[in-house]
Amino acid sequence: MRKSLQVLFLLTLVAVVANALTVGIVVQNASALSQVRTTQAFTKMAESKGWTVLTGDGKGSAERVANFIETFVNRQVDAVVVAMAELQALKGAIETANKAGIPIYAIDSGLVPGVECNITSNNFVIGGEMGAYLADRLGYQGNIVAIGMKEHHGTRKRREALNAILEEYPNIKLLADYNVRYTNFYEDAQKAMENFLTRFGDDIDAVWAAWDDLAVAATEILIRYGYDRDDIFVVGADGHPHAYAQIRNPHSPLVATVAQEFEWFAAKAIEVIEKIHVLGQDKELVLGNGTLYVPVTLVDPGNVPEKGGSPYEMPWKE
Repeated sequence: MRKSLQVLFLLTLVAVVANALTVGIVVQNASALSQVRTTQAFTKMAESKGWTVLTGDGKGSAERVANFIETFVNRQVDAVVVAMAELQALKGAIETANKAGIPIYAIDSGLVPGVECNITSNNFVIGGEMGAYLADRLGYQGNIVAIGMKEHHGTRKRREALNAILEEYPNIKLLADYNVRYTNFYEDAQKAMENFLTRFGDDIDAVWAAWDDLAVAATEILIRYGYDRDDIFVVGADGHPHAYAQIRNPHSPLVATVAQEFEWFAAKAIEVIEKIHVLGQDKELVLGNGTLYVPVTLVDPGNVPEKGGSPYEMPWKE
């Protein structure tokens, strides 16, 4: 009897150890709140399963991201997660991981050879929601400026959706646009907004910002120069608390954001890794065509959550 219990204990211990994965997650730039939220959620859920999580911050540098991937490979992790990065610049590091037999799972980074899947929102949908809201609020005529970043696949797709909407509504004029530098995007966006105001002043009716950090940066400048949402309004994307705070303020120029469910990006990554590496499920069935979409929600003054709230449920129970 005692020997049977010992065997059972050892089998249980082996199962627990086998399930205790080590996963490395690296983000392109932890200055962006979306990347902080994704990393924190991933770490929270992974550690609740007994996994070990190694983290990295590229600080806006593709070279640093690549170095973290190679470090994770050298640490012999079970899997690597790369979030909000430009994978085209990481080919060497991806090849290193592939040769070592360590899979890479992407979050909101696009899909390239050597990467198992990409977990993301449909950025064409986000751009469509942003652009449609902007056009509707303008009454399909007026002048706008845009602040974006073409280097990231997601924000690039959002802008392409805006371009299609502007083509549909020729009475909405794009006065100018600006492409921010990723390493200091917040300050860069503020300088861009100041420059727009110097050049166009009251001729601006609306600001399209590729994500909420840029939207809030532009909003702060507009408030500094005495504008409110009746003068110039701002539309962003991501659904961050600081954007919700501005939307709740009836005088703030920021009126809408398209909320991405970053915590669910992390939850989906955990689910995929667990199904493949712990439960041994068929990878092709788990990953489908390689792109796994998470829903989005348009948030404006009519449905903005209260402070501390969210327009969607979190993937864990508090």
